[in-house]
Amino acid sequence: MTDLRTQMAAHIDAAMALADDIADPVEREAAARLLGDDLLPAAVVRVKRVRGDAIRELRGQGKTLRAIAELTGLSVPRVDQISKGVSRWKKK
Repeated sequence: MTDLRTQMAAHIDAAMALADDIADPVEREAAARLLGDDLLPAAVVRVKRVRGDAIRELRGQGKTLRAIAELTGLSVPRVDQISKGVSRWKKK
């Protein structure tokens, strides 16, 4: 998992470096806004879908919520929430 985390962090750092390297402050701000307001929130939506699909795939293999929780390191209630597409964060 550490190697995967390192690889993903490197990709995020590369995106940030693109913004950091823009000389014009107006363009740099626009790039940072694009990343923060559009691209990262869209990635969060995709991540939720990937997590839910993975949990539902494990359920489809006949694994119990408890077994999935043990495999993933999540709590049983959290596995159940993810499988149902329930967010733990309430929108304001």
